[in-house]
Amino acid sequence: MDALKRTMRISALAVPLAAVTLLAACVPGTSTGKAADPAQAGPVVTDPAKMGKVQLQVLDYFTGGTDVVWMNGVVAAFEKRYPNITVKRTSLPWDDVMKALPLKLKSANPPDIVPANNGWQSLGTLVRGGLVLNLDNYANAYGWKKTFPASILSEHEFSADGKQMGTGSLFGAPVARASLIEVYYNRALLNKIGATVPKTFADFEGDLAKAKGAGITPISMGNLEQVGVTGPLFSAMDALGPQNKISDFIYSHNNVKISETGFPEATAKVKEWVDKGYFPKDFAAVAGQDAAQAFVDGKALFRFDYSGSLPLKNGQSKNFGSFLLPRADGGHPVATASSATNFSVSAKSKHADAAAAFMNFAASPAAAQLAVDNETMPLLDPGVKASGNDPLFTDDVAAAAQVSSNNASVPYLDWATPTLLTTIQTQVQDLLAGKASVDAVIKTAQGDYDKFQKTLAK
Repeated sequence: MDALKRTMRISALAVPLAAVTLLAACVPGTSTGKAADPAQAGPVVTDPAKMGKVQLQVLDYFTGGTDVVWMNGVVAAFEKRYPNITVKRTSLPWDDVMKALPLKLKSANPPDIVPANNGWQSLGTLVRGGLVLNLDNYANAYGWKKTFPASILSEHEFSADGKQMGTGSLFGAPVARASLIEVYYNRALLNKIGATVPKTFADFEGDLAKAKGAGITPISMGNLEQVGVTGPLFSAMDALGPQNKISDFIYSHNNVKISETGFPEATAKVKEWVDKGYFPKDFAAVAGQDAAQAFVDGKALFRFDYSGSLPLKNGQSKNFGSFLLPRADGGHPVATASSATNFSVSAKSKHADAAAAFMNFAASPAAAQLAVDNETMPLLDPGVKASGNDPLFTDDVAAAAQVSSNNASVPYLDWATPTLLTTIQTQVQDLLAGKASVDAVIKTAQGDYDKFQKTLAK
């Protein structure tokens, strides 16, 4: 499942936190509504060979494509290394998992490992209900807080009451696969305008002007579903705003306003690109998949999209490349990124040590190498290398290495509130249609944020 579909599905499931009622799980050593305290759980075992015969129940949403191939590879490698532990997977479509997760975790025999999605509307509510385990003891035992990029690790942190995100304890762990927004380019068209892969933000904008002058559509986009604009918008924000301010705003830290994140500058920049004719004239009426196909068919120079999302046929990838949009200040490129999934442990699991061992393996260099072997973007280990046979995938692996080695990721902006994605989509669509101003977009987005902050304070 690509990240674009994941983002759309998150928005479809978003509901105000106050409207979500979770019955707290009965966890030894915890009070109602609070997550399990690892300090009361005793020492953890990190040697799977000493855990006896164990069957782990794992719920995931990897139902096809490279997702299921990678996951099957991780399970097979783990079981081969630790034959006393078997892993039984149950895979369901994304929507089904998200709807069923609270009930499954409250059942008498819940899965040991679940894919609790980052953000308020999934992981936050599960933490608040005491349904997933505090993983701090395991993070310390396995060294996750030292080996994982802090910007990725923060996406899995919550306070014990579920009211603060990006701080506190670890309630989930990433896997060694990335999902991020990047810029794709058509190699032949870039060569046609006499350009190379842009190294600066000014270079990128210069290429847009050159493409327009040569009769080439500079940026592919379809916004019929109102999701397509988030790719260029979030990337422009990452290029124009301070990384720490973006993260602080999303995590509700330090009273950061959306006006401090680069979002106003990014909104104005996307509007400028539209006014200059850098997007297709009919982009508002074009479906996202149709726009992606048009890009693959050679009808635009650049496309902002999520990793692994181009509808390529065998042999077509050699025609394309990818890069992270350069920052305007010349610093390391910053990407809106996350792990392709994150795993949490049920608070009722009888095999928490084995579950943590499997999660540690799914985040290991071996799992990252399995990702590369199956030509899906790795994460957490910048040392893995692509074979070089596929130039587009080589670029993707290099982008993932930049994120991991430079700690250069920010969460998805819409994680800031359960309703912000819809608010941004609606407001930006009105902006691009000439029905709203940049100031109006900023004011409405901040209003959405402020309203949610009041909910959190209750």
